[in-house]
Amino acid sequence: MAVAAVMTLTTYSCKSQKTLSEATTVAETTDDVEEIAPIQYTKPAAQTTSQPAMAAPAPVKAATPDRTERVTVVNSTESGMLKGFNVIVGSFGSKTNAENQKNKMIGRGYKAFLVQNSSGMYRVVAASFDTRESATAVRDRIRSTYSTESGTCAEAWLLIPQR
Repeated sequence: MAVAAVMTLTTYSCKSQKTLSEATTVAETTDDVEEIAPIQYTKPAAQTTSQPAMAAPAPVKAATPDRTERVTVVNSTESGMLKGFNVIVGSFGSKTNAENQKNKMIGRGYKAFLVQNSSGMYRVVAASFDTRESATAVRDRIRSTYSTESGTCAEAWLLIPQR
């Protein structure tokens, strides 16, 4: 009885009335099979964003390292102004050029003065402090405020005088 049910099911469930055993050739068998279109894969479309592209950050210039050197204050009336940590905004072989930079910094509100090292270079001190933290904060403010200036303020550094 079970065999008769399978035969009946096989005969009526297919599109063709022939069973596989009744097909005589491969061509006859393939004619009875429904063709299925092959699956075609496509790449997904590129996603677009409504946000503008962010520009790469400008490279940050490496900080000039702190320097320690023996210096003397050029004008004796300013000798009490030299402290342990000094923000240098210019280094010149010419005293005239150093004076010009000093006057520019005074015009900007700094108590600038000149020191000279043992090699004869004039250093323009924009500000002098007892603590490294205070000097570093002013140095960084000068660098950021005058970063596009063609002068030397963008490269301000700390001088620690030798005693």
